[in-house]
Amino acid sequence: MRKIRKLTMVIFLFSMILGTTHVSAADELLGTIVDGSLLTEETEVTTTVYPKARWAYLSDGTGTMTVTGTRTVRLSGSTTARKTVDLIYVNMYLQRLVNGTWCTYYIGTRVTKYDAYFVSITETDISVEGGYYYRAKGAHVINQDGTIESVSSYTDGIWID
Repeated sequence: MRKIRKLTMVIFLFSMILGTTHVSAADELLGTIVDGSLLTEETEVTTTVYPKARWAYLSDGTGTMTVTGTRTVRLSGSTTARKTVDLIYVNMYLQRLVNGTWCTYYIGTRVTKYDAYFVSITETDISVEGGYYYRAKGAHVINQDGTIESVSSYTDGIWID
């Protein structure tokens, strides 16, 4: 009888160990929206924002974040004007979700063009720490005859294991 109880207990404990699932922060937050960004397990996210209709020069701003390898990402973005403007720029930032707040993790190189209507940038092989959600933020700015128009783009978040 003791052997049967011990065997039953061993089988019970073994089944409990095998049946235990790991719940991570990604599992708990997956599918929620934090500050406008849906938290996903995608490998690429893109967003395009269109500024207010009353703006005369800025057409749109686009930002993309792509997982390129184990704990490496690529950021890319662009700014488009409705016509050739004095100055146009794009700057991409990588943000990490920490305790429910998006914090800047990496600041990309700002690319500026003069007398142009389009500018783009690609930042490659950015190393990140695992165990967090990341998103791309883009700063899209135009200056025409002293009139400044700007908009920010934010992608959805991607979990990096």
